[in-house]
Amino acid sequence: MTAFFNTGLTQQQFLDEYWQKKPLVIRQAFPLPVSDLTQEDLAAFAAEAEIESRLIEEFGDRPWQLQHGPFDEDDFAALPETHWTLLVQDMDKHYPPLQKLLTAFDFIADWRRDDVMISYAPEGGSVGPHTDSYDVFLLQAQGARHWQISDKPLADAVFRSDTDLRILQQFSADQQWDLHPGDMLYLPPHYAHHGVALNPCLTFSVGFRAPSQLQLLDAFSHTLQEQDIAEQLYADAETNAASSTTEIDDSAIKRFQNLLLKTINENADLMILAVGRLVTETKSTLQELADEFIADKPTLAELDRRFNNGEYLQRNGYLRFAWHNDTATAYLFVAGEAYSVELAAVETLSWLTTQSQIDQKDWQQLRKYPVLADVCCELIAEGAFYWPEDFI
Repeated sequence: MTAFFNTGLTQQQFLDEYWQKKPLVIRQAFPLPVSDLTQEDLAAFAAEAEIESRLIEEFGDRPWQLQHGPFDEDDFAALPETHWTLLVQDMDKHYPPLQKLLTAFDFIADWRRDDVMISYAPEGGSVGPHTDSYDVFLLQAQGARHWQISDKPLADAVFRSDTDLRILQQFSADQQWDLHPGDMLYLPPHYAHHGVALNPCLTFSVGFRAPSQLQLLDAFSHTLQEQDIAEQLYADAETNAASSTTEIDDSAIKRFQNLLLKTINENADLMILAVGRLVTETKSTLQELADEFIADKPTLAELDRRFNNGEYLQRNGYLRFAWHNDTATAYLFVAGEAYSVELAAVETLSWLTTQSQIDQKDWQQLRKYPVLADVCCELIAEGAFYWPEDFI
């Protein structure tokens, strides 16, 4: 059984006892240094227009201030010495060396992972007491941060009305710790927490997203529309005489509910298409960066030639990959699209969806499956894989 950091737990025990159940502090989860990333590096990323970044300032009794990037040197020069925070999203995509750090979380499905947000704060820096709707691991990379948390999830959060930030109107801490470099705090969804920098510090937030019911229903409905099915009409053969011509009675509502449930149950085989597309959709904030690698669709002969010349394909780090197989079909999901491939290729899908590069040897393996090989050509056209030489 694989150990869960240095907690004495296995990864499965952590999932059974803590995941989405209760918080856990992990001392010295990662060896030092956690990363070579610096405050100056983070500021440089925040200067890029295509990268999502925010500045949050606390003004005592006055409302908190939120600014969206990009930011330049003048913006940082105007900041006070304390009580502000810079946050940059999706740093695992923008700074590939962080991928090595993320391998420690590979026991949780990659399609559940949202991003690594990195925050820098001088002394007193904070984003205020708040809750998150997702699971998060808060890893202290540099400096120290004081954390306060609630001992149970907050069902009905009430937020301050004087700021655009979702800061809790009231917060009462039940537990508190100081986290130092290498320490990590796991929080399930909806646990109120408040972290304040004790000195200049970098904190890595590894977040795991979960689609909502509404998002899933929307994805499933879209899939049904594509298949041109689920056109059965409402029926009420067993009905009673209406006492009012304008009333929608309880029995009608029940029939509508049953019609919807029947639609889901009779088309359960389409659920994987809806789910696969949904969980691999590209975040809107990353779409422009992801589209930079779109190209013309190559032929199989062109791929053979380039691989034989020693070239390799690089995976587009801004896109999500996943796969699924059942007794009849194997699916590859990339960036919200579904590709049906040979069932025999399922073992190949496992490494293809995690491979950072594809070389000539890998291509020979893929070439064994004609449909999958053609899908690879489509993926190159969509920018999921690209030739580094073409984008220097």
